[in-house]
Formats: sequence, structure tokens, C-alpha cells
Amino acid sequence: MIHSGDAFDSVRPATHVIIGFLKQTAHITARAGIPYLVAAGNHETPRLRTTTAALEYANLVNAVSAHGFELDYELIEAGDVGVGVTLVPHGAVFGTGAVTPARDADVNILVTHGMVPGLEAKQHEMGEANLQANMISGGFDYVALGHYHEFHEHKPNAYYAGATERFGFGEVASEPGFAIVEFDGGGLKSVEHVPIEVRRMVDLPKIKARELDAAGLTEMIRERTEDADLDDAVVRLRAFDVKRGVASGVDRELLRDLQRRCLNFSLEIHADERASLENGEDPASAVFGPLTEEFAAFVKERRERGELEKGFADEFLEKGKGYLLRAASEEPDGPGGKVS
Repeated sequence: MIHSGDAFDSVRPATHVIIGFLKQTAHITARAGIPYLVAAGNHETPRLRTTTAALEYANLVNAVSAHGFELDYELIEAGDVGVGVTLVPHGAVFGTGAVTPARDADVNILVTHGMVPGLEAKQHEMGEANLQANMISGGFDYVALGHYHEFHEHKPNAYYAGATERFGFGEVASEPGFAIVEFDGGGLKSVEHVPIEVRRMVDLPKIKARELDAAGLTEMIRERTEDADLDDAVVRLRAFDVKRGVASGVDRELLRDLQRRCLNFSLEIHADERASLENGEDPASAVFGPLTEEFAAFVKERRERGELEKGFADEFLEKGKGYLLRAASEEPDGPGGKVS
């Protein structure tokens, strides 16, 4: 079994996440006796060489992981066939040029993580690696690519297997799954995408709320959700051009009921920015005022959107201002003393 990166979504995943990974991997390696190899992706690769990578723990369950800044090679015996697996983790992509297959294997596989040339993705991430064409153009029987979440053929022998779960509403139409790759005496025989059943993700039709008050917005939310199949689904409903103060008046019992029905229900409120301009207010600025004022504005905006209850918002604001003022009073002087 080959995993082409991002087994974890961060450099320092929570302990229970690591334990879950080890337990599930042990089902493959220890119980089923299937070799498991993984090349680290951009999310789990430390920025510093001195930082311990979570994938290092994979060796506890006899999994092979390339998680650092150098490529790795493993020869796996599958019956009477030698399978050579070259692993190029995210940390090694930038310093790796052309990669060539090993001569001691009957089947050669390259595993790496990044964006191939010419692939048009809906979204890009900071820190992602762009794979050089010469790195994946060697004479490998198969190239297992990671990072792109859709099943995709880059070349006849190079595929993205896709993700086994949806990770955002930009992937609501995607089909999670994995790839089964078969070889015969002539090399690569077939690549099959196997869809799997995952948590449903529902993106409801957006609400245009420019003319709506709190009662009207509540009724529109009810109309969008009452006949929809939302049970145990991850659900998003967006409302645009919402006037200030309207979101805080939305029926809380309706929202609580939706949270009970759904695995997760997200009501996204987008403020009516044009109304501010029509009233002569200045457009949004990237200039920050005093930190306590910025924090107060932040809490006020969330409260007006209905994201914070009044009692919680008031307590949050009071404690937050106290922490900010205390931090400012304890700030050490610079090397040259205070600047006035």
C-alpha cells in the first residue's frame, strides 16, 4: 500500500490523531501483513530539519516513511517480484532533479507530492511544491502523485489517486476514493479509481438578504433547510448582503435544531458592504488602529452577525481587553530602550 502524502494535516498533530493513525496502519502492516509506504506531504513536513516529524512514529508499526529532506528507496518483495519504490517527500522535492529507477527491481514506482506542470487546480496552497517535469519523466512503471485531491491522470503512467475525504466546500462535487494499480509482465496494466462512501457535504443555495430583516432571514433559512436531506451531513448555507444587526435576530432555536440534524451546520453571514458606502462610511481599510479598538470592533462585528451571544460577547470583550492591556504593559524594552 502506498500513501502519497499528507497523512496528517499539520506538523504537530494531536496525540489522539497520531494514535489513530498508528492503530489503523497496524491493521494493514501487522494484521494483514501488507507493506505500507508513505512519502510526507507539505502539511506534515517540518520547516526545520531539527523538528521531529509525526511520520517518524510510523516505524513503530513497521511502516516505511520518507518524511525528511532526502529521498528514500525500498525494495519490496511481492512473491517472486521485486518492487522498487522511490519515495521523494515534500522536503526533498526542491533539491531533487531527475530521478531514475533502480536496476535491481522488476517493477519501479516513484512516489512524490506536489503539483505537476500544466495542472489547473481550483485552489493553491502556500508552501506547495511544483514538481519539475524531468523529475517525474524517468522510466518508472508508475508514478504515484499526491497533493491534488481529485483522481487525475497526468500521464499514462502517472496518476493522482485523489483524497479519501472531502476537505472543504470547494470539493463538494468531488468523488473521494483510492486507486488500484495492476502490473503484468509488460509493466503497467491498469489504474482503477475506487470511490468510497464518505460523509455527505451539502452546499445549499445562497440567500440574497439585502431586503430582509431578522424575521425574513429566519424564514429564508427555514425554506432552504426544511425539505432538504441534511441528516448527518456537513452543511453550509451562505447569506449575502446582510444588513447590520439582522443576523443577531435570527431564530436561535432554528439554528440549534439544524445543528442537531447535521453533522455540522455552518451559516455564513456576509455583510452588506455597499450599504456602508452609500451611508458615507469609508471602505474597509488595511490600516490597523489601537489593538484594543480592533479587538472591540472584531467582537462587535461577530455579535451583530449572530455568531456570538450577547452575554458571551460582553465577557469575551472584557477579558480580551484585559489580556491585551496586561501584555502591552509587560512588553520588554528593545535593545535601545523605549522609542518615544
